[in-house]
Amino acid sequence: MVAALQNQQNAGWYRFRIGDLECTSVWDGYIHHSYDGLFPNADPEEMARLKAEYRLPIDYIPMDLNPVVVNMGDRLVLIDAGMGQYSDMFGDKMGRLLENMAAAGLDPADIDVVLMTHLHPDHSFGLRRPDMSAAFPNAEIHVSRQDWEEWTDAENLTRSDHKKAWTEGTLEALKPYEGKVKTFEIGVEVLPGVTSVSAAGHSSGQSAFVFESKGEKVMFTGDLAHHQVYDPIHPEWYFHMDFDSDPALGAQAKRDVFEKVCAEGIRYHGYHFPFPGLGDLTKEADGTFRFHLEPVTPRL
Repeated sequence: MVAALQNQQNAGWYRFRIGDLECTSVWDGYIHHSYDGLFPNADPEEMARLKAEYRLPIDYIPMDLNPVVVNMGDRLVLIDAGMGQYSDMFGDKMGRLLENMAAAGLDPADIDVVLMTHLHPDHSFGLRRPDMSAAFPNAEIHVSRQDWEEWTDAENLTRSDHKKAWTEGTLEALKPYEGKVKTFEIGVEVLPGVTSVSAAGHSSGQSAFVFESKGEKVMFTGDLAHHQVYDPIHPEWYFHMDFDSDPALGAQAKRDVFEKVCAEGIRYHGYHFPFPGLGDLTKEADGTFRFHLEPVTPRL
């Protein structure tokens, strides 16, 4: 007898601890992104060298989407909400957050706070369900004032570039949370034990979040960096001239955050890094950085 192929992978969730905090990285899927437009100021020969040395795909970048749920004891916090189940704006490989939360034993109705690193579609569209209801009906949405102002600006709706569709989608995703959105200034403590750090550039008000418990820290960095090899080795490389609100500022933010996490021994979580996105950065003698993905283990 020939056995049928299973043709499915194990559920996309992974738990880790930061002191007393229980964190669950929940896979929303991935973007199958070509190199077109990416890293526009990169040296082509250097990029080719890194592709060969690190055995990277030649013609595309698979960018995972890794929202994280943090159980803080007194509240359940979600960091970013994925792409949602109704939009194929960035392809059809996303929208897995809710099913993987269920597999991990997490109820969307139990989420108290959604911390938004920024409001780009692959982070914010998952705030609502296809029927327009709130995916997290009991949650408040926390987003930096600067990012809120950029991505809810009605003037974007008159543009002819991507900002029009992105803003339309963001406004629709936020509609079920009317009266439940709170803005903060970057650099403040947004929740007890959670501090915001500027990651601005890719989005004008992008914020990273440092969670601390019992002397241990992890930083959830959103789209500060998009690739686990190119960005640490070449933080000066822009991500995209069109999709970055300020490419030069974004490059500087990468270096500043990389320096901070290395100097302070903070674990690093990259939203678009290979699932589950967790690891640590080291600074090399030549001033560049390396990301070391933590091995996935069944031990907790």
